[in-house]
Amino acid sequence: MTSSLRPFVRAKVDFFSPDKKDQHVRSLPELIDFNSTHNKDHVFCLQARPDDSFVKVTCRQFKAAITRCAQWITETIKLPPATVAENGEAKRTPIALLMESDLGLLIHQFALISLGIPPLVLSARLSPEAIFHLIKTTQAAGVVVSQRVSEHPGFSKAKVVMQFYVGHPYSALYTDDDSAPVDNLTVYPEDVDQDILLMHSSGTTGLPKPISLTHRQLVFAVSHGAFDTEEEAQGVNISTLPLFHGFGLLAPGLSMSIGKTVCFPSPDRFANAQHIVQLMGSSNAAGMMTVPFLLEDIVSLPNGEGTTALAKLDFVATGGSALSAGTGKALTTSGVKLLNLYGTTETGPLTKTFAPKDNYDWKYFRLRTDMHFEISELEPYNGERRFRLTVFPFGASKPFEIADQLIRNEEFPETDFAAVGRDDDVIVLATGEKVNPLLLETGLVQTGLVKSAIVFGADRFEIGVIVEPLQPISEESEKEELKNRIWPSIVQANERMDSTARIYSPSSIVVVPPDVVIPRTDKGSIARKEVYQLLEKDIGHVYENADQSAIPVAPLNYDNLEKSLKELIQKRLNLQVKDDNWSVETNLFDLGLDSLQGTILRRMLLSAASKTPSEIFGRDFIYVNPSISAIARVLRDPSSAISSDDSPSQEIERFIQQYSPKNIVVTQAQITPGAVVLLTGSSGSLGSRVVAELASSTEVLKVICLLRKGAGGSITTDREQKSAFESRGIKLSDEGWAKITVQECDPRKEDLGLPEQVYTKFAESVTHVLHAAWPMDFNMRLSSFTYQFDFLNNLLRLALSRSTVVPRQKTRFVFISSIAALANLGVASPGQIIPEASLQVGESACGIGYADAKLVCEKILEEAAQLHATKLEFSIARCGQLAGSKITGAWNTNEQIPMLVKTSQSLAIMPELHGTASWIPVEDAATAVSEILLMPNTPGLFTHIENPVRQAWSDIVQVFGKELNIQRSLPFDQWLDKLASVDDKDSEAYPAKKLHQFFKFYFRTASCGTVIMGTDSARRISRRLRSLTAVDDATVSGYVHYWKKVGYLN
Repeated sequence: MTSSLRPFVRAKVDFFSPDKKDQHVRSLPELIDFNSTHNKDHVFCLQARPDDSFVKVTCRQFKAAITRCAQWITETIKLPPATVAENGEAKRTPIALLMESDLGLLIHQFALISLGIPPLVLSARLSPEAIFHLIKTTQAAGVVVSQRVSEHPGFSKAKVVMQFYVGHPYSALYTDDDSAPVDNLTVYPEDVDQDILLMHSSGTTGLPKPISLTHRQLVFAVSHGAFDTEEEAQGVNISTLPLFHGFGLLAPGLSMSIGKTVCFPSPDRFANAQHIVQLMGSSNAAGMMTVPFLLEDIVSLPNGEGTTALAKLDFVATGGSALSAGTGKALTTSGVKLLNLYGTTETGPLTKTFAPKDNYDWKYFRLRTDMHFEISELEPYNGERRFRLTVFPFGASKPFEIADQLIRNEEFPETDFAAVGRDDDVIVLATGEKVNPLLLETGLVQTGLVKSAIVFGADRFEIGVIVEPLQPISEESEKEELKNRIWPSIVQANERMDSTARIYSPSSIVVVPPDVVIPRTDKGSIARKEVYQLLEKDIGHVYENADQSAIPVAPLNYDNLEKSLKELIQKRLNLQVKDDNWSVETNLFDLGLDSLQGTILRRMLLSAASKTPSEIFGRDFIYVNPSISAIARVLRDPSSAISSDDSPSQEIERFIQQYSPKNIVVTQAQITPGAVVLLTGSSGSLGSRVVAELASSTEVLKVICLLRKGAGGSITTDREQKSAFESRGIKLSDEGWAKITVQECDPRKEDLGLPEQVYTKFAESVTHVLHAAWPMDFNMRLSSFTYQFDFLNNLLRLALSRSTVVPRQKTRFVFISSIAALANLGVASPGQIIPEASLQVGESACGIGYADAKLVCEKILEEAAQLHATKLEFSIARCGQLAGSKITGAWNTNEQIPMLVKTSQSLAIMPELHGTASWIPVEDAATAVSEILLMPNTPGLFTHIENPVRQAWSDIVQVFGKELNIQRSLPFDQWLDKLASVDDKDSEAYPAKKLHQFFKFYFRTASCGTVIMGTDSARRISRRLRSLTAVDDATVSGYVHYWKKVGYLN
């Protein structure tokens, strides 16, 4: 701690307004000049040398060093002439800086800023490829490198095509006397909202992206000190944060704004825990800014040396990634004053720096209140409320939505939050199901048994986890011991996670080998992509073994096989269904069995069914045999596992007969004025927007959202439904929300599992039914869709209950079918318009469960339309290709078009596609569905919801190419050959690679005009369909902007 206070005159700053204000600083060059005059002898920084001595630099000496550097730049670097911006101010071409993180980098950075030249500050940890990408993207005129970087072999070729300049070390720019060169070069900006600094993203999900900051944003960034007393504001602050990252500007910013001297470790020494503890003592530090993994190393120093040193400081600020609960508890228990920092490169620091007091909980960061921001609530996760932060940076043209999901401290609900994961943290399995890995990763780290944990499983059917031991281990026995020690924690985490996000065997754990160092970003967070690449073989080995390996379970009792199987499934798969609520005939997928659980069950049967040949259990065994009775039949008689001789059309006909609506028995109901709509599928993209359309309609009295009861019987509330809508950008008035009711149901039960009084109320009041719910699983066989057929029959029963009493007032029933149901016709007759009419099963059956099940439902409804023509009005609406939102640009990145575009960007080649496309934005499709549902006259039995205005694929590709700055193109077959040649492991950059066969054999057939649906009937009904035009260039561009915003595209 300091023994005496040094006087420091604080400059008045103004970042709220772009206008000039007397005696107020508006840019960093002005702030540096102010301190050079008013605080000339105040120590700006201490730069540690390799021998543990310090270079002490005052504010005046810092300014002098900047001036010398600016003179060298103007004399040495070939600077392109300035251009004139729209506001008349000179605009300069960027110069890149690639140097070690020390005082020298800071001097060069501020020298360029003082000249009005934006520095592109590059991380020394970037690959040459990433560096060249940033230089090219920003059109930097040259690169200033340190002597050490200039000798790197990776840049030898680059010197031929780029202007490289070797900068000066800080020792050549700094002098310890008061001599100062004349400064006639510094430029004070007229427009403080002009870009003046270029940082970049970490590049953990692809090549890094440049991020520009303005003068006003930089003044905001350095103005984050909020100490209660001058004594707290004084003293030395050690910063281990890299200066080539926005996070690294926090400490020098404190020094410039409030006089808190910053101490930089020597770049020539590795900043390990022992060295930093020594630096605390030698610099007489009063505070420290660092990253979590270094704190974890300091805590592990022997004899409590690290925590004792940290406890003497006024604050220990950390951020960039999460600090483990175990480390945080160990530090705070020892008296360390932890401060949680938060921010982004785009927004600057969103928290203040201060000395924490007793009312501060280190697990949450405290938002600064001198900025504009909004907090919105997201859908809950595992019963926990989640929030989203949107910041309105000063001078920015649009808000910046941060992808982090937040929880809040209810003691300080307006300001105190914690980040618990990002939208892009999710791992997408091969089934399309999404896994949030953070619960498992955090739980394992908190055990104190491992240093880090990284879940893997993208494009696979199940997940695994990589664990980094506290100390390197090489013996297999030690690795197995570690796996056994952490296994109970994994089992415990499994109970709190979705069934798709569980690890079922210790063999899915990879222990980091002793010769592998887990790579981290500049902020200290784990670089997932690099970890997966480093341990690619180990991860592959997990799946090679898992695919054919059995999960150890007790042998089945073949004398009482059905009971034994049921007990196995009930206990080990955690289906959360009461034993008396299902039988051996129940389809397991009706109970909520997902693809991962199906794989796990197959692997358990490999172990438990010891009397049955293992070759019987193919990958699709559970899909083919989806009930206990079917499984037991095959186990007793393996020869019965041979597939049925039924053709797809015969199987469809069998289910049509089985679920015929002939015998539906109904009760009578009373008449209700106004439209009361019962709707399924409200959680989907189309369904949620239909709900919004209906709730905004004056014709609609009430909208009942019928949701399938979730696993574990969790209750879905109106508030949760509202949060889900708002997360999609759907906004309604209070009057609209008041019309919406959410009700959970059991689709398999005749009364839909509703309480008697609720069912009676619905039966008496519902005037319209819209059935849009449907599982998006293309692995399921037709026999696995029986619960959908039950659901349809039970909805018909409900609809008939009202219609029997008032024949003249029919209940309308609309079913959302799919272009998939008729796609086989298009393949047989390419380009022929398929009319809105009944389909022949023999011509339409294709053998894909998803499509054929839609066809079964259509046939059930066709029969119902004949049986109940006086009671119900039916319309089967087949939907074509739904595009993303034309308002927000949101389009699910797991779909084929986004994957095609992402891959094209990575290849830097656009495919040449011929033929036509029919895209209908999801809002337009929702309006058309609503118009069909509410039309006053009887709709036709069949309608097609597809954009009748087709557009050339070549035009769409041209817009994508322009937005992505891709000039090169290849015929589609050659483009596919290029795709085939890329490394399979880089599916993140080339997502179309995992669907290569689809794109090669089916994409053009399905998407380029082979299948065309007629829309005559639908257009007569729907004004929206009649008014549709081709998706315009701005909308296509909006999709690209959205994908860039969410980090999917670079």
